Amino acid sequence: MGFPKPGKALLGMMIAIGCIWVMFTLGVKWAGAGVGALDPFLVISDAVLHGQVWRLFTAPLIHSLGDPWHFITTLLGLYFLAPSLESRWGAGRTLAFLFGSAAFAFALQVAVGALVPQVQQAVVFGGLGMIEAVAVAWALAHRHATVRLFFVLPVTGTMLLVFIFVMSVLNVIAMRAPPEGLITPFGGMLAGYLFGDFSPLRRFYLRMRFRQLQAQSAALRRVPAARGGRSGGVPLRVIPGGQKDPPKDKRYLN
Repeated sequence: MGFPKPGKALLGMMIAIGCIWVMFTLGVKWAGAGVGALDPFLVISDAVLHGQVWRLFTAPLIHSLGDPWHFITTLLGLYFLAPSLESRWGAGRTLAFLFGSAAFAFALQVAVGALVPQVQQAVVFGGLGMIEAVAVAWALAHRHATVRLFFVLPVTGTMLLVFIFVMSVLNVIAMRAPPEGLITPFGGMLAGYLFGDFSPLRRFYLRMRFRQLQAQSAALRRVPAARGGRSGGVPLRVIPGGQKDPPKDKRYLN
């Protein structure tokens, strides 16, 4: 049984999430700091709707101070599923995918909550949307591969997709909202599909880029070949071979 080997980007993300949880928990639970110290980093729906969009990128790093399992599940999801993505994408794209997917998921939570009061949640935070995106991106790229969650449970990509979708639907039916909100998991799944290797957005971009290159190639083929030798240079002459005496003019020596 092999262990996943996270790269620098994932290790940095996991260390940051763990250190942030320890720092805020010690400050609030032991040092007497108020819970309001977290407010600038949480997704507060009204604040986001009024332009404070940075909250969409900071909230994935904040987890419930009274529930260690909340941030541990985020670390486990990154550890077991994201290393294979990082090995293909590199550190930069991996970090952009993690933060972009989380921000997209929270934005969808805020937007749907503003339209449907039943699923509205004034404050949301946590890494569930990011993990759902990682799970979908991994599952689509490894439909028949198997990963051992928690070192024990063998799960294929298809099984993982079905599991996370069913659980998210059941939470909506039961109105059991996690700290991330009821809609955020669906936003994460959609982000994993849109921003992963099998993204329709990526296919559209590649098709457009291919057509652009075809047009440039066709334009180059239509350009008439230059006549009369190199423009602006000394005209060249062909000297018949087989002459016994070389020309006297030194211009022809080369």
